[in-house]
Amino acid sequence: MAPDSPIPEVVHDRVVQAQGPRLVAVAELPADGVVEVRTEAHGVLAVGMAEGRPFAVSNLCRHQFAKLGQGQVRDGCLECPWHRARYDVTDGTMVRGPQGRLFGFKPYSRAIQGYTNAAFKLKTFPVAVVEGAIVLT
Repeated sequence: MAPDSPIPEVVHDRVVQAQGPRLVAVAELPADGVVEVRTEAHGVLAVGMAEGRPFAVSNLCRHQFAKLGQGQVRDGCLECPWHRARYDVTDGTMVRGPQGRLFGFKPYSRAIQGYTNAAFKLKTFPVAVVEGAIVLT
């Protein structure tokens, strides 16, 4: 991560190691549909399947930097494991702001969603399923 990055450095402890462009076998994905994958070129990504389509996106939630690869896929979106914000994995937009007693306060949740979509969408990476594995294309 660049020294001037607004996103803090995060330590990852349960990651799959990519083999070149091959990220992970579809059969190795957990029931919640997403894993963290360490790549040489892009660092750690959240990789999985949503509605039958593969995805790879930046791994940190824009709300409080939770590891999205430890979240789950719900209703075709990647859901943050901490406050259940949801992201569209096709374009990186936050489609639902943080939830819960404090963070689910509608004006706050909408403000986080708007700010994120204006300035800090998730980065998406082109992927495909090739021979049963999700690969960068």
